[in-house]
Amino acid sequence: MTTAPRPAQEVLIEFESPEDFHEIPLMLPPDAFEAALEELAAKIWPGGTDFQRETTAAVYRTMAEALEEDGTLHAAVGLFETEAGEVSIANLLVRLEDIEADRPDVVAASLHEALSLEEHRDVHRVDLACGPAAVSFHATEFGGGEVENPIAFAHVELYVPSPFGGKLLVVTLSTPSLAELPVYVGLMSRLGDTVRFSRDTDEDPGPAPEDGEGTADGQGQRLTIEQETRSVFG
Repeated sequence: MTTAPRPAQEVLIEFESPEDFHEIPLMLPPDAFEAALEELAAKIWPGGTDFQRETTAAVYRTMAEALEEDGTLHAAVGLFETEAGEVSIANLLVRLEDIEADRPDVVAASLHEALSLEEHRDVHRVDLACGPAAVSFHATEFGGGEVENPIAFAHVELYVPSPFGGKLLVVTLSTPSLAELPVYVGLMSRLGDTVRFSRDTDEDPGPAPEDGEGTADGQGQRLTIEQETRSVFG
């Protein structure tokens, strides 16, 4: 997908959302917004009832309004059937934040250092096609202390500094399907390598890191998100 620049936003971001993720409509006129919600509910419940589709549309209507107010650029939900025949679900959110630093390598290094100080986070430096980035893993519990069996969520966060400076792309993938987390890490890795920044659609997104920059293996090859996080999953 391609995100359109917001007012006062100087960069255009392009990336490919994972296949089978259904986009939650944001920043649409009222009529188009309602039509997109109906289409989303129909994709989630292709053989469901009108009540299921209407309820789902209502839930995502509220969610979309909150995400838009929070500055989210792109949101999507993925529903998959596992090998065991169960349903696996994941939410994808994309934001663009203002930052003061200009050099992507400095931003990525600073994020790696800062996030690594937070308890229960596993943070790695990675190199994408568009430049250096940081990826973080952590877990949270929904309903902890309030319900007998709280739901655990795994979060994969990708931080990609713009090669033009001043902007930081933050991609978050969250799922309660912990057994399927390695699959979602692979999806995030592939999404990361499709990220492109430009000031207009014809402008080059800027050079990738030169050889020797970023994390590398013993043969001098830069590592992917999946290779960097192999120790997490075995």
